[in-house]
Amino acid sequence: MEVENSIPDHKLCGFFRTAVKISPQSHSSELRRTPPVNSKCQIAGDGSNVHFVSENDVVLSPICSREEQNGSVPTTKKWSRIGMVHGSLSVVHQLHKLVMQKCLRIVARVVEVVDRGGGDDNGDGEVRVVVLVDVYLPIALWSGWQFPKSGPAAAALFRHVSCDWEARSSMLQSAKLGVEKDFSIWNLSDCHVIGCKQHCSAPDPSKKKLFELHEIFKSLPSVAKRGNPDFLRVNPLDSSRSGIWVVTDDILINILSSLCPVDLLRVSATCRHLRFLAASIMPCMKLKLFAHQQAAVDWMLQREHNVELLQHPLYMDFVTEDGFAFYINAVFGQIATGQAPKIKDFHGGMFCDEPGLGKTITALSLILKTQGTLPEPPDGAQIIWCMHNTDQRCGYYELSSENTISSGFLSASRATGLNGRRGQLSLDKLTPTKSLDFPTSIGSTVVNSADHIAAAEISSCTVMRSTPTRYAVRCTSNFSQIKRNLMYAYENEGTSLFPERNSRKDSKKRKRASNNQQRSLTYEKPGYSKNISRGSKRFCEPSAENYVINETWIQCDACQKWRRLAEAGVADATTAWFCSMNTDPLYQSCSVAEDSWDHKQHITCLPGFHTKGTPGGLEENISFFTSVLKDNCSVMDSKAKKALIWLAKLSPQKLLEMETIGVGQPIIQTSVGVPYAYHKIFQAFGLVKRAEKGTTKWYYPRGLVNLVFDLDALRVALCKPLDSFRMYLSRATLVVVPSNLVDHWRGQIERHVRQGQLRVFVWTDYKKPSAHNLAWDYDIVITTFSRLSAEWSPKKRSVLMQVHWLRIILDEGHTLGSSLSLTNKLQMAVSLRASNRWLLTGTPTPNTPSSQLSHLQPLLKFLHDETYGQNQKAWEAGILRPFEAEMEEGRSRLLQLLHRCMISARKKDLQNIPPCIKKMIFLHFTEEHARSYNELVETVRRNILMADWNDPSHVESLLNPKQWKFRSTTIRNVRLSCCVAGHIRVTEAGDDIQETMDILVEDGLDPTSQEYALIRYHLLYGGNCMRCKAWCRLPVVTPCKHLLCLDCVSLNSEKCTIPGCDNLYEMQSPEILTRPENPNPKWPVPKDLIELQPSYKQDDWNPDWQSTSSSKVAYLVERLKEIQEANRMIINSNEDRSVEAVSGSHGKSNFSRFSSQGYLVGSSNDFCNLIPEKVIIFSQFLEHIHVIEQQLAVAGIRFSSLYSPMPSVNKVKALATFQHDVDCMALLMDGSAALGLDLSFVTHVYLMEPIWDKSMEEQVISRAHRMGAIRPIHVETLAMSGTIEEQMLKFLQEADEGRSLLKEECGKHGHDGARAPRALHDFAESNYLAHLNFVRTSSKA
Repeated sequence: MEVENSIPDHKLCGFFRTAVKISPQSHSSELRRTPPVNSKCQIAGDGSNVHFVSENDVVLSPICSREEQNGSVPTTKKWSRIGMVHGSLSVVHQLHKLVMQKCLRIVARVVEVVDRGGGDDNGDGEVRVVVLVDVYLPIALWSGWQFPKSGPAAAALFRHVSCDWEARSSMLQSAKLGVEKDFSIWNLSDCHVIGCKQHCSAPDPSKKKLFELHEIFKSLPSVAKRGNPDFLRVNPLDSSRSGIWVVTDDILINILSSLCPVDLLRVSATCRHLRFLAASIMPCMKLKLFAHQQAAVDWMLQREHNVELLQHPLYMDFVTEDGFAFYINAVFGQIATGQAPKIKDFHGGMFCDEPGLGKTITALSLILKTQGTLPEPPDGAQIIWCMHNTDQRCGYYELSSENTISSGFLSASRATGLNGRRGQLSLDKLTPTKSLDFPTSIGSTVVNSADHIAAAEISSCTVMRSTPTRYAVRCTSNFSQIKRNLMYAYENEGTSLFPERNSRKDSKKRKRASNNQQRSLTYEKPGYSKNISRGSKRFCEPSAENYVINETWIQCDACQKWRRLAEAGVADATTAWFCSMNTDPLYQSCSVAEDSWDHKQHITCLPGFHTKGTPGGLEENISFFTSVLKDNCSVMDSKAKKALIWLAKLSPQKLLEMETIGVGQPIIQTSVGVPYAYHKIFQAFGLVKRAEKGTTKWYYPRGLVNLVFDLDALRVALCKPLDSFRMYLSRATLVVVPSNLVDHWRGQIERHVRQGQLRVFVWTDYKKPSAHNLAWDYDIVITTFSRLSAEWSPKKRSVLMQVHWLRIILDEGHTLGSSLSLTNKLQMAVSLRASNRWLLTGTPTPNTPSSQLSHLQPLLKFLHDETYGQNQKAWEAGILRPFEAEMEEGRSRLLQLLHRCMISARKKDLQNIPPCIKKMIFLHFTEEHARSYNELVETVRRNILMADWNDPSHVESLLNPKQWKFRSTTIRNVRLSCCVAGHIRVTEAGDDIQETMDILVEDGLDPTSQEYALIRYHLLYGGNCMRCKAWCRLPVVTPCKHLLCLDCVSLNSEKCTIPGCDNLYEMQSPEILTRPENPNPKWPVPKDLIELQPSYKQDDWNPDWQSTSSSKVAYLVERLKEIQEANRMIINSNEDRSVEAVSGSHGKSNFSRFSSQGYLVGSSNDFCNLIPEKVIIFSQFLEHIHVIEQQLAVAGIRFSSLYSPMPSVNKVKALATFQHDVDCMALLMDGSAALGLDLSFVTHVYLMEPIWDKSMEEQVISRAHRMGAIRPIHVETLAMSGTIEEQMLKFLQEADEGRSLLKEECGKHGHDGARAPRALHDFAESNYLAHLNFVRTSSKA
């Protein structure tokens, strides 16, 4: 092998082979020249014209791709994300761009020449050349060098670069020896790299399903249940002795099944065998899981407990020729050296069993298996432990925004919309110009000991609940509790701190709180006890010299109420304290009124103050001031900041004036009676505001004894950041469900979990619970998506965000991705903190022909996936756009992601679920119903035809993309008219009909003739077409005075279609037709015909369920009557068999059990036929449901209804009636009831109209076709023949064809500047309207 000349300061990092063709200008002479094999070539060219030039000056050009040959070259920015350069995916263009920008160096040589025409010199066949390109990168790469430009292009190039150096040597050797040619170069992908597996080489219909999202979901393997290996058996050392090894596994499983979750966890930790047996036991569950549920629980536990560091999925690894490793991001082109980039896998995933396979039961089993487990706090967080409810050890930690960002979550400032540094000052700015009388060095000491007080100085921004008149003594100490010692000196003349307070009311509170103890007879306080005789004539108050009363008061973090403690040492000043921690059982709830205290005595201890003559900067005062500042950080404006600086710089003389004459406020108040924001802060500090002679002054509270304001502590507190907040560690699981599934979850817990095992809290209203109660008092907290959305606020942190949950479960979690915009519920779900995150859904994305992969990304955001969930650009460039372009790299990355975090069991893989038999029923209209449908169709078609003769460019046409809202409403009405007969009130719009008649008179029509009266009557009230004799409500009158229906008039746009007439219309060309209503006309239109037509005033289409029926309902009632008659026979047969069983077996029934619905269920399949059949009737239209209700009532068929907007109470009653009443055979439901219901006893499902979203259809069917069903499920979808419903079904069946049509449509709009369809659904709607036809009936006489 020839030794290569290395490029200075560069290393050979890889190679690839590309195929090019000999440019026609290179062999314009008679003899075709080809480049010699193993000769070098250079890359050259400019812009889109790039090529290689060989040593003998042969131009080697890139091969044209299929898109370039067709002339459709996408040049938008989104394609540059997947490696396009100048509209081409060719690797030659990428290489040229990188070489010109000096990102890399190359050495290219010819290794093969192949002639399609046979290789003769004068042949006309195309000649292709294989070029081996060696890629060199600077050695500075190992010193942190990155691509200076075009990172995505470099990434696209290196996706084809190989480091198989043995293969390269073999290629060079083969080129020298001239071995046989490789003719695979004629079948290349658009990148022109030989052997590329990242791009599709040609459109292959068999590969279409590879890029259908729901086919990918179905291809995911389900988790298999593990077996019981024999080596896990307990083997005794001494077989002669008895022990646990003599107990069989069946007995051990029965024993383990009786244990609670905590005890089961302890036993399983003793040995591997017990651990294996305990894994299959769901503690406190009343039922046994199926195999797929058990396997799912094991997989979910593994996802929660086993944290793995994974290799970054976007980084490719390379090795240079001399053995140096490096890594390149396959999307953005970043380079990494040393260790391979890693990511931390998230805890949780997507539990996507098909609907009806018991996901709720599986989730409850997971909760029970881990009941009592505490979540893992973030790295470096210091847990502060405390006792809750006197016997429960609970904890919390405090977090700053920096910690939040570093741990990969939303920062506190972004989550709450508050600036964490707002109000934070420098300690130097707060130092007064004149030194204080007492030492000030304590300020620096406190700052240096910040680590010591860190746990006490962090709090969250909460709303203060104390009234302004009580701020002086009611200090908010939310997350850093202040012990309060009120030292009372009992004197004959006391000074009241709050003279306006109602002492009588306080005495009543004291009586209620102390079991009517009479204070006048007994003094009982901690540290003092003095009994007074009842017979004493006079009571003398003790003096301060003889008695000092010491009381310890503490404020609850949740309710802000002050509580008196029995023992001073019970509470810790640096930890949280709640009413539930009170040792007094009378005051262990936040709902109990506040304990009163005697406020008429002097105060010798107050938060924010310290004793005169002692150093300031007390730890508890710093914590107190910090808490107050955080409580009021939302009102911290520039004036408040200036006021706080003024207060911190007060001199000792000014502090003394606060005791006597007061100190004037720092800012002159311009509006009388309007307080500044800082007034609230000063009052919270304990200062008192008084208005004297039009000025405001600040004073100390009355009754202070030897206390001074702690300015040192305030200065330190002002230098603290305000962005820290508290997170309560919770053993609870937060379950978020749609509103209609709250009762389902509550019912499943009551039915299948041992009573009292789980503490459940349901939060659906606006009443906000306390954060610590939510975290520490429950095992499951159930709330709704609507509540989740309502709790999101950019200015306030929700209580849900103050809890570090063990687990968050989103049932029907696909609703997060239902909207691709940033919704409140998505922001809230992402902001919640939990150790484990789970999505429960049977349909991760909508199953429609226009189903987009984009719906999956919000789910990854919630799961906190580090690569694709928290990086929108990586998701779009790494998976979304390559997948939409049907590139294999996008599909492979998606599969890698889903295999890691998604599990899905399918009904077809389970043997214990009966089959689902689906049928499509096409019905014909009744006379009256067809007339109603044609009336609406005529209105729609007339709009389209008269808008410049079906021109979609006309702004008033329903086919115009800008009319998508009106078009969607029209489509809904047309679909509804297939179900329910309706009407449109049509009246003449002003004098339009008279104007039409006047034009006809000008053209020769006699106004006194019978023809004049007939035309006018038909224009007003409708009439028969003169050509086909069909009746039409809105006939078209021609300039030649003929009345035609829409079908007949549209046969020819240039002349009248009446046989023998052939009157030519006045045609207007597109050049003349251009106007604001149609800036881009498509074709000539009959001007006189269109302008002759009158305008009509049309009301909205309204269904007529009062007077008419429906063709579908008529068929449904007929089928239900057949089922009803069969049910009567079954019930009679059951009664006869029951009597025979009782008489023949002395009371012993032949039936093994009763089902949960109250029906007899036999022990064999023969008895399955004895269960009465029940029916689900589903419709997406409320109007249709009303018609069905009316007709079922008339037919005497008992039914229940379950649809919105029914009250929840009525829904529960209706469902119970359907489940337990044998005579109630039908349940009417809409989409709001299609989730979560277990109706496995149902045998028939009637879909009253086709459903666009197949995932919704699957949800409806799965209410019956699910675990627990014992008979086949018959599903009938009803559609009207020849209508828009038949078009819809055909379109759904031919989704691939629809997508290709959409691509063509988008290409057309891309050239003429019109708006492209928003999605395949929009295109389908336009397609429906364009092909809308009448349903023919007999003519009207």
